[in-house]
This record gives sequence, structure tokens and C-alpha cells, in this order.
Amino acid sequence: MATPCMSMADLSEGQTACVTVDGVEVLIAHVQGQFYAVQAHCSHARQSLAGGRLRGFQISCPLHGARFDVRDGACLAAPAQKPLASFPVRLEAGKVCVEV
Repeated sequence: MATPCMSMADLSEGQTACVTVDGVEVLIAHVQGQFYAVQAHCSHARQSLAGGRLRGFQISCPLHGARFDVRDGACLAAPAQKPLASFPVRLEAGKVCVEV
């Protein structure tokens, strides 16, 4: 079941936010009118992606520069080799809802 975690209005286009959903830290990204959710820590060194740069659909880890696709968590650049977990997102009554 998807859990409401933030208002759609609270996250501008091209921005990210970290939230905790059912005890799991999740990074929500707003890109091209869509919302995406992936695990909030890099799969390489567990660094928080909260300070990472979002360019298009790619989030960069601020520690070593690993890059991931926020649409599906795919690993796009070393030093990370494993993808991020991604989570289904639903929009309901102006809220971003994530299922972990």
C-alpha cells in the first residue's frame, strides 16, 4: 500500500527531497512533471543522495560521483556497481504516495 509522504506542491520541478516511508529512507525526484522514488543512499558507500546533483533523470552521489537513473535506480557510472532500489509512486489528492 502506498503511503502519502509529501505534498506535490512541496517539490519543484528538477528538485529532490529525502523522506522516510515506513522506516525506509527514500529520495523523491520531480523530473519532467513526473515523480520518482529510489533509495536515499548510494549503493557504493551508503552516502546520502540528499546533497546530490539532479541533472535530467540522473542523480549524482556527492561523495564519489556515482550516478543513478531516478526512474528505475539503474547504476550509470562508477564507482557504484549496484542499482538503487526503486519504489512505485502514485499521486493522490495532491500528495506524492510511495510504496516501499
